Amino acid sequence: MSKTKIKAEQTSLLEEIKQPEPVIPGEIPIEEMPLNCLADYLKYNKRARALNKSLGIRRHRIKQCPVEMHPKQRVMFNRKDQPANPLPVFVSNEMIEFEQTLIPGQVYDLPLCIIDYLAQKGTPLWDWFDNPDGSRETRKTGIDPRFALRTIYQG
Repeated sequence: MSKTKIKAEQTSLLEEIKQPEPVIPGEIPIEEMPLNCLADYLKYNKRARALNKSLGIRRHRIKQCPVEMHPKQRVMFNRKDQPANPLPVFVSNEMIEFEQTLIPGQVYDLPLCIIDYLAQKGTPLWDWFDNPDGSRETRKTGIDPRFALRTIYQG
């Protein structure tokens, strides 16, 4: 390939990156959006995804809401599989970055998304079912949970 073709490809890529963002009248620019609560972070991330898709490049990164801003619930944590061993929990996704070691029998104020994450963990239960045509198949009937998360109410 000649040098002129390489330079032409580079300039077109730079022009594509430098293209202006679409401006919608009446909306706050994404750089000036307030990030004071969980709802603000969700709105920011939704707009960042839409702008990145319309631009065709990843210009705005997704921001995780700090753990302190997430709604919390007081729960007592227990394990069914290893009742005496502590559990290191590390969850990093678009909503939260959470890292903590949970000791069975202790009471914790955990974010709701972490409680949902832990409640989904378990062993699937399967059973045989008879179909109307006479054949048999296995289907998932439920889940045997690994963790017991009991809600603690304070009066």
